Amino acid sequence: MPLAAEPDDTHEEGEDQQLLLAKKGEPTLEGLVVGSYCHDVLIRGGRVVGETLGGAAAFVSNVLDAASPREAEQGEAPFVVVSKVGRDFAYASAPAPARRPPLLCASPTTSFHAQFSDAAASAHAPDRELRRVHACDPIYPADLPDRRFAYGLAVGVAGEVLPETLERMIRLCRAVLVDAQALIRAFDGDGAVGHVALEDTPYARLLPRVAFLKASSEEAPYVGVETARRRCCVIVTDGRDGCRLYWDGGEARVAPFPAVQVDPTGAGDSFLAGFAAGLLWGLSATDAALLGNFFGAAAVSQVGVPTFHPKMLQG
Repeated sequence: MPLAAEPDDTHEEGEDQQLLLAKKGEPTLEGLVVGSYCHDVLIRGGRVVGETLGGAAAFVSNVLDAASPREAEQGEAPFVVVSKVGRDFAYASAPAPARRPPLLCASPTTSFHAQFSDAAASAHAPDRELRRVHACDPIYPADLPDRRFAYGLAVGVAGEVLPETLERMIRLCRAVLVDAQALIRAFDGDGAVGHVALEDTPYARLLPRVAFLKASSEEAPYVGVETARRRCCVIVTDGRDGCRLYWDGGEARVAPFPAVQVDPTGAGDSFLAGFAAGLLWGLSATDAALLGNFFGAAAVSQVGVPTFHPKMLQG
């Protein structure tokens, strides 16, 4: 499947554009993760049943630290997180800290309330209603480091990744993977999460310069898969049914991993990070998607940002 490269990229003539492979002489594959840390409040039956660190940046960095290839002496995978929080941020230290320090803002930390139904959800229907209670400042192009990266992950959850910020990421990163929720989420006056058609947003023109776009099955109709697949590779996750990859001229289904769902929060974020880690390992896109399915399944089996044990990745 073809991969997009930015028009002003510095690839040498004839250089292999296999995604995320290091150029000769590069000591590491440094990544750039752009998206918010959040306060997540879980509510069932009108009662608060949990308060956790949330936001795509938290789930993504958690998986990348667990799964990214790195030298044995390194304690963390080589990537930078650009996230914004307010001075009310509750997870700057133990016992469940954000893994990379965020930028502090005067506005409050982005906060979501997730209202869960008492009935068990079907495999294809959402089992929670999300409401954005607070929104931190957006992430601006000037907030990004001024250097090149091997790959970037645009993983906004609350409208914080502006179109101009995504465009700046594309210029800084050799390849960019994008979560559709960063592009198509909309919020009404009460903060309820809805969606708009991707084609009606300023992000649509950037798709030919994106390598992979990930969407859930609920988001896929707003993405317009048949249109988007002609511009980049589209991955649609479908919970217990695994995922499908679509590109111009082909598609592939990737089997799921079984899981007992406890909290679906962060499943898509964990999938995308696992997928990126698989590409870093040198896997094909379909095999990387299988690794993504593994991390997505592991995420839903725990509340909040999951804990991954080394033995989970052995074998």
